Amino acid sequence: MLLRLLVDTLVVAGLALLCLGYLAYERGLDDERRQIEDLRTNVRLIEQQVKLQAALGHAQCNEDGFPVTVNPAWFGTAIPRNPMLNDGRHPWVEVAFGPELTAEHPHLLVASRPELAGFWYNPRTGTVRARVPQMVSDEHTLEVYNYVNGCNLSKLFVHDLEPVTAD
Repeated sequence: MLLRLLVDTLVVAGLALLCLGYLAYERGLDDERRQIEDLRTNVRLIEQQVKLQAALGHAQCNEDGFPVTVNPAWFGTAIPRNPMLNDGRHPWVEVAFGPELTAEHPHLLVASRPELAGFWYNPRTGTVRARVPQMVSDEHTLEVYNYVNGCNLSKLFVHDLEPVTAD
């Protein structure tokens, strides 16, 4: 009788732990989904502000008509951040220069080092991209990068910069 009670208690405790583990896993997925959606929204907010500042003439623009940099003052106190890189170690926005000015994406898509900014801005095209952290797999990392940036890259590691082409 006592042995049966002990076994039943262990089974119930095991099931409870299994349920708690599943709930924690789902909560983690919900947090990741929310961060991904927030990041996608923030990319669009920065892009919209770049276009607005260029149209209003409130920013110093280059010969292509885009602001030469992204100014955090444009956003007041609601500066869009990269919630997937919220460790405080990454710079906010990297402005493309040199060979990257002909690219649609940063050379490094993954913020694998603290000196890589959460966002990348190409002043020649007005393009804003968000870098993402390394996820559980390269496939998932690429999927998240493509989703938040509204693109369809086929590979995560771009060794040759893809030039911007005129339509």
